[in-house]
Amino acid sequence: MAGFLKLDEVTRMVSVQMFVLLTTVLLLVRFILDFFGPWYTNWSILRFIVPAVEALTYSLVHYTMGLMQLSGAKVNDYFQVWAVLLVTLQYSVKVGRPYSRSMQIPLLDIMSSLWTANLIRVQTFLLLRIPLWLIWALNAARILAYFSSSDKAKEINQENMRLVGDYMSYEDKLGSPQFLADVADPGQKFTMKGYKYLVLGEDQVLKDLQKDPNPEQGHGTSQRRKHGIQLDPEVNKKLITVDKIWDVDGGKSGLLGDKADPSHQLKDVCLSFALYKLLRRRFYNLLMHEARSPRKEKIKRLVFQYILQDAERAFRVVATELSFLQDMFYSKHAAMFAAGFPVKNFVLSLLLIVASGYIAYPVRYIPERMAKADHNRITHGVFITRIMVALIVIKELAEIYLYVFSQWTKVLMLCNYAKHQCLRLPLVGWVMKAMLFPMIRGKWDEKIRQHNILISAHCFRYKGIKLEACTKQAIFESFKRLEKEPERLESYFCNAFGAPDQAHKELPWAIELEADTHRILVWHIATCLCEINLASNKATTLRWLQQRPYVKKPKKNQPDSCSSLPTMEDCNEVKAAVWWEHYTTAVTLSNYCAYLVAKSLVPDNGIVAKKVIKEVTREIRYLILDCSIRSIFRFISIQDVFDRIMRTVHVPHQQEKPNKEAQQEHKKKEPVKRHGDRFDIMNSLTRKGAMLAKQLMEKYKEDKEGLWEKLSAFWTGFLLHLAASTRASKHKTHLAGNRELTTHLWALLSHAGFLGRNTHGQTVLDPEDLRLSHQHFELPNNLHA
Repeated sequence: MAGFLKLDEVTRMVSVQMFVLLTTVLLLVRFILDFFGPWYTNWSILRFIVPAVEALTYSLVHYTMGLMQLSGAKVNDYFQVWAVLLVTLQYSVKVGRPYSRSMQIPLLDIMSSLWTANLIRVQTFLLLRIPLWLIWALNAARILAYFSSSDKAKEINQENMRLVGDYMSYEDKLGSPQFLADVADPGQKFTMKGYKYLVLGEDQVLKDLQKDPNPEQGHGTSQRRKHGIQLDPEVNKKLITVDKIWDVDGGKSGLLGDKADPSHQLKDVCLSFALYKLLRRRFYNLLMHEARSPRKEKIKRLVFQYILQDAERAFRVVATELSFLQDMFYSKHAAMFAAGFPVKNFVLSLLLIVASGYIAYPVRYIPERMAKADHNRITHGVFITRIMVALIVIKELAEIYLYVFSQWTKVLMLCNYAKHQCLRLPLVGWVMKAMLFPMIRGKWDEKIRQHNILISAHCFRYKGIKLEACTKQAIFESFKRLEKEPERLESYFCNAFGAPDQAHKELPWAIELEADTHRILVWHIATCLCEINLASNKATTLRWLQQRPYVKKPKKNQPDSCSSLPTMEDCNEVKAAVWWEHYTTAVTLSNYCAYLVAKSLVPDNGIVAKKVIKEVTREIRYLILDCSIRSIFRFISIQDVFDRIMRTVHVPHQQEKPNKEAQQEHKKKEPVKRHGDRFDIMNSLTRKGAMLAKQLMEKYKEDKEGLWEKLSAFWTGFLLHLAASTRASKHKTHLAGNRELTTHLWALLSHAGFLGRNTHGQTVLDPEDLRLSHQHFELPNNLHA
């Protein structure tokens, strides 16, 4: 270690080998972050650390190469090797970066590469000279190839989007009259026949048409339309559609048949890719022809009678679809696979592995050629070089893994299997199964963040929990009702409490609030207070509570009957499971919606949502802490929280003049606004939430099961409303991190024809969204139709 920290006699700084090692470590850190995708955007601090690491690595690479030229009287062999490997590693760590941003960086890479060429032009022994020039040439070729192909890939993706959009304007006319009759018949069994949604092949058809503009004279099978190209999958065998995937060998193929793929997991990947091509138009304000009357009955049938028949399938199909969208906006996959499998990148990576691996052998001869003065400055040259070689080899193998085992490759393989009869041999099918098995990227972990605003006023963490099966089922049952009653999307309050119910006459003020953000917070506070009332115990303190439902799931081996409400004293183990599913669904979704407000993933303006939740949190903290700094350091029971917030219900109106005794008694109990305080509790959302909780608890005092059943119905319906009403641009911004439940629901609702209140302005970003998008990455420019 002493050799690494030894000062260089020429530069009077730490030796060059220390800078080389430090730069290599930082490049490794950057590679690890990029390899796993943009997940780190969930942590605010990493949003700033990652760009800082990126800028630091660029500076260190250039600074280190400058030290190499200053450190010795001549450039020795180690400096030549390190310069080439550093520049190669610098470019190689760009896995997972958005291609729109990477297009700007190759100019710097080219400059670094030319600088390296200036170093290795110095004469060196033959065993090093050839592999160094080969590595330099491969890296330079890869930089230039990617720089030139990025614009081409962007043009291909944009043209593909327009082509698919135009195709969907007449796709419904390509089906047979019998299929149209089946769509109109609700009792008809669902099949994929007639679903000619494009999966693959339209780019190749367009390319063929550009080569042969007169298809009638050749073998072309596409017709020109007045405003574009008309594709006919029945005539053009290059076009792979969803129905063709389901009908390979009549549904009896060894890979995609009903026996080989009974749960349709492989076929669903192709369906997800076709749906991804349809959904991406929402991010560019392009028309969703299939989601408009009278065409929407066809895709609604697909959503409600196939995708939503199984909650697991629904999450699987949409999660894979969103993974393609995430790759389009926040990785290089859409660019790499724009023209098919990236064979060029694959071959260049293999050659780079061979050339870099060879360097580890001749580097051991460098110490024999070094001058005596260089021996004192470079003490661990062979070790550092081999570490760099190993990192490059591992990095290139990781990139090859991303090429070969990505969902994009899976779609290519399955489409080629459907297109070419020769690939349907049993041996080929076994090989493809073995390759397709590890391709699991795109699966959603089914975790949603929780934000209990009453607890968050005392601690600052979002807790992620896995969705319970009953919660998923409740969401999809509410979703399925939209097939026959689409108006339920807006009437979520009446759906839960019922229009003729007395509660509806007493609670309209709680739903007729100014904005969705206000409705979420008022109902969330009310739900939290109802939950505390259910599971209250003065011995339970906020410091030890997590932001998740308080009451635990009942044990299966316990009897179904219970004589009293569950308490925290008996570990919150509820013996009666009749109402627990409604309870956990209501509380989980209530906490999740509060989290959406905190993240500005709601229909309202992001700045407004942030300010409103910040003010409500300050109100609650003011009430809970009793206006005292010392309260921060003492334990506060959930019963204390309940009591202090519920006192706001009895705040006298400003125009009322209570008697002197009542006023004095009120001052003793009430920690709310006095003269000089800054909060107007009388008109606060916190007080409205407490008033709503009081009304609900009094109304359903003898019917706890009914209360949680109605709250569960309310929150499931409200979440669907929020998902459909939130702009596409907001969902796009949050695709950079863990994919949200609301984005999954938004995608399904979009396909089912529920496009929200405003069909235009989906790409508009409010200032809060712009801030988040700049923190994540630079996004591609909008595509204009």
